[in-house]
This record gives sequence, C-alpha cells and structure tokens, in this order.
Amino acid sequence: MALRIPRRQKKRYSLVLWLVVIVLVVFVAGRKLGDSGSPSVIVSDYDVHDVFSRLWRKSSRPKDKTVPYFRTDAATRPGKDGSQVHLSPEVAMGVGAVSTAEKLSTIESMHRKVDENHQRLNLGRDFYDKVFSVLAEGAPSVEQLDRYRTEERIYHARYTTREEELADDIVFSEDYLGSFLQLTDEEQRSMQQSHLYAVTNIPDHAPEGLYSGNGIVYVGGGKYNWLAMLSIKQLRETGCKLPIEIVIPKLDEYEPDLCMNIFPALGARCIFLPYMLSSDDGTSAVSKFKFKGYQYKALAIMVSSFENVLLLDGDNIPVGNPDHLFTEKPFTNNGFIVWPDFWKRTVSPAYYQIAGIQVSQTQLHPRYDEVAGKYEDIPFVNSPLDLKSVPLHQRKGAIPDPTSESGQLMISKSSHMQALILALYYNIYGPTHFYPLFSQGSDGEGDKETFLAATCALNKPFYQVAKFLNALGYIDNNKQFVGTGMGQFDPVDDYKRALAQKTSVKEKEPKLLFLHANFPKLDPWILKTENKIFDEDGKRFRLYGTSMRLKTGVDFEMVMYKNMRHLLCELNIKFETFSAVSHDDLCQEINVHLKYLSDTEHLLE
Repeated sequence: MALRIPRRQKKRYSLVLWLVVIVLVVFVAGRKLGDSGSPSVIVSDYDVHDVFSRLWRKSSRPKDKTVPYFRTDAATRPGKDGSQVHLSPEVAMGVGAVSTAEKLSTIESMHRKVDENHQRLNLGRDFYDKVFSVLAEGAPSVEQLDRYRTEERIYHARYTTREEELADDIVFSEDYLGSFLQLTDEEQRSMQQSHLYAVTNIPDHAPEGLYSGNGIVYVGGGKYNWLAMLSIKQLRETGCKLPIEIVIPKLDEYEPDLCMNIFPALGARCIFLPYMLSSDDGTSAVSKFKFKGYQYKALAIMVSSFENVLLLDGDNIPVGNPDHLFTEKPFTNNGFIVWPDFWKRTVSPAYYQIAGIQVSQTQLHPRYDEVAGKYEDIPFVNSPLDLKSVPLHQRKGAIPDPTSESGQLMISKSSHMQALILALYYNIYGPTHFYPLFSQGSDGEGDKETFLAATCALNKPFYQVAKFLNALGYIDNNKQFVGTGMGQFDPVDDYKRALAQKTSVKEKEPKLLFLHANFPKLDPWILKTENKIFDEDGKRFRLYGTSMRLKTGVDFEMVMYKNMRHLLCELNIKFETFSAVSHDDLCQEINVHLKYLSDTEHLLE
C-alpha cells in the first residue's frame, strides 16, 4: 500500500525543497567569478545577488553610451522583485575602528580561502628568504652616492627628434652625462663587485607551483585603495575578466571591509605584503629590510600569485580591455613590455661600468622617432663614432631612449624572474645608490628606470611601445596647455603596425588603452578643496579638455564621476581616505560636478 503523506506535510516538504533549490542557486551565483577565471572567493556578509547586480550593474538607460558597463551573467540579472536593493546596514554605516588582532585574523582567514594548507605561502616564504639573503649579502658597501661635480643638475629634457628643437639642444653624450654624479675608482670597483655578486647568485626561476596564470596587480593602501577601486570598476566595465590582486603594504592601510567584501565582488583580492614575505618567527632575511614608496612595485609583482603580470598604478584607468595582451605578440615573444615617457635618459656612464655592460663605440640603436611613433634602423658603419656628438643612450648596449613610464608594465616571471629580482635589488638600494645612478638628481627619480635597466643588464628581450604617449590636459585662460594625465597605447596594435611598416602594408593607428590620471589624481574631494577643477574666476572646467570622447569613445570624465557616485553615494562604500569628509558633502560635490559635465557635454569633439 502506498504511503500517504498528509497535505500539510506535503506543503512543508515542498517548502524545504524550494529552500534547497534557492541555496543551490545562490551558491552557483557566488562561484560565477571563479568559473570565469577570477579567484573563487566567498563573499561573506553580502547578498551575492545584491553585490553583483549593483557593482556590475548595466546602465539604467540602455541607449546611454556614456557608461560602457561590464556585461556578465550577473550584470544582466534583474532585481529579485524589481525593486532597488540595498547593502547591509554594516556597510551602509561603514566599519568602525578595527583592532590589529582583528585585521590579522581577517588576513589569515582570507588567505586560507585560496591557499587552505598554506602550501603556496610556505613555498613563497622559503623562496623570498633565499632571494633576500642574496640581496642582503650583495648590499653596496660604499656610502650613499651624493657627490656631484657642481651644484648644477641635468635639466629635465624632453625627448625629441624635431630638427628645430634639436638645434640648440644639449647632446646627452657620455662626456656630458659623466659630468654630474662622481664616483672614485674604488667606489666604482666596490659597486661592481656587489652588483656582480647579486647577478651571479639571484635565482633565475621560481619554484614550481609558486606562480600560475595571468592577472592584474595593483599596489593599494591608503588613498590607493580608493584609486585602485575606481580603476578596477572601470576595468570590469571594459569587459576584462582577468583576476586582480591588490597588494597592501602596511597594516594600518588594510581596510577589512574592502578586502573581505567589496574587492572580491569585483573579482579582486587583497594581499597583505608582510604576511606573504615574513616567517612566523620573524627570523627570515626579509626582516633585515624596511620597505617604502617606490620599492613596493617590484615586491608586489613578486608576491602576486600570477605567472604573467600586468602591473597598473592605482591612478591608471584602463579605457579598453587588456585581456588580449597576455595571449598575443609582443608579450608572448618578449615576456616584458614597457611604455615610453616624455624624457631623455640621464643614466650615468658609471652605471654601465658597475653592471658590466659594454656600450658600443661603433654601432647605434634604431633611432626612435616620437612624432612618427616608430624606430628607424640606422645603416651599420664599422668605424668609431664621434662619441661627443652622439647621445650615450643611442649607442648599442646602453638602455635605449626615451625613458620608461611606469604607470603600466607587463612581465613574465617564467622568462624574466632574474630581471625582476635585479630590479628589486636596484629599488631596495635605490634611494642611496641606484636612483642617483639612473637619474643623477634630475626630476622623476624613482623605480621607473629600474625594470628596463635590469632587463638590459641581463640581456633579456623586451618590447618598448613605439607609439609615443599622448599628453592629456586642458587649455587654461592664458591659452596655455596644462597637462593632467598621460595616454598610453595598445602594444598589440603597436606591434602589428610596426610589422606593417616593414612590409609597406597600411595598418590603423594603435588604440588608446590606458589613461594615467596621475596629476591630479581622481579624488573628488581633493579636486574640489585644492581647486584642481576651478579656474582663477572660480568657474569649473574639464580636466582633460574637450577631445576625450574622440580619443576614448566616451565622455571619460562623465564616466569617472558616475562611477564615483555609484561607489560612494549609491553603494555607500566607505574608504578610509574619505573618513574626515561628510558623506553628504562628498556626494553633493560629485553631483554638482556631474551636473556641470552634463551641461558641457555638447562642447565635446
């Protein structure tokens, strides 16, 4: 006889069955990011549907082309009941003071979600300990390099090939560049021995299993948590599906709510730098070093989990999808890509002696033409060059002109691990020794030259984008151009264009891919309070002029301010950098400037 279930129990069983189905659906939605190649991170304290539908929402106006929102399954899913959803009260109110113990506990628990048994963590710590033992042993034994022949310094000369600008220009020859920073023969020999020790002993590969896959890395912390969030938001709107890691250098700059909830919702995770480097007992070689500033970039690349890395500054905004860069030339056949800066190289000739680099006296690099955006081969002449009339960095063996802009960089650890560690060596001893050798007191001293210098010192392949960077800015009331950012171009397009030029085939111009919004940075409150978006009469203006839609396909400033409003005012995400600002005042300023941008949209080209 069949078992009869009372009607009331049937309803109860049906309810249980529906609850099981709902739990499974939410679980699958929460794993969407992991399935698409991003880290599979549990998003705690948030409704999964809430986070994805609001952070990756589509435009409320389908025909509005101003904001190109990221398309995913999550982005197209409607609200549960068609109404507006809200974040949890804890997020809306913001997170209060968090103790050191609570932060460390959060860091530990978040790491276990991707490395449960600490297998990769321990593998990395052992490797980093060996690396830093070599770097400590290879420390320069000479005093800080700060002795110059005179008070005069190299002027910050823009790289140019225009004849009218070259007429009265100083030639940055070996003699000229050797007339600034001074080293004795003994200092040079000592530095050479230290450098040779480092190059000879640093490992040329990492242990198997430490790194894998492709991904994007930022250095966060403090104001850079906000800037990285703004960049990541835009990155996802371009359609980028690569996983992202944000390296946080200091505990007081680690914001638990961002790292536990907000960044994971965008397929990103935080990495606390000291946790990755230091052994539990504090006896590792890393403990001998104190890091700051420019040294964090090389460290961030090294501790990231990715085999192949696109490093972006927090204030660098992608205006196109960079996913394809990892799978096409010039990255696949070079393993290292840099982008040009405006300036001539000022590296001291002493560096080449220290690094054991032979700079040719008969051969020249291809000549870089920044106007045409290409490198032109120079006919080989097997006779001595007039070294006083030839720029040092046009000679083969030297690091080629122009300088590199470090707002973005691509590196393969499988092919360039040794160069990465040598760049770290240059940065660890940068402020005292290598920055003076690379910049000789000129403007722009820092990590920007260290990566390419290390690559050249080890004779590793690299690709420097030929398309010259685009100076972005506005025309002020005095009809003077004021620079506010730098536009960098797609290296895949650039590479194809260079090949086409050799075969006389026409190829379209490379697309703008990155906008390094570095001066000023996109902090809406500072832009207001420091009058960065007001002229002398107190009138607002556009930071990037009227041609950005022509260059990027969208009203870039409008996109940025809409993203600011979405993150800060609609989602009410709290950032420590805005802790002293009234939420209402901050959002009022964003809305007022959005109104101005809307009113001036008709002026765009």
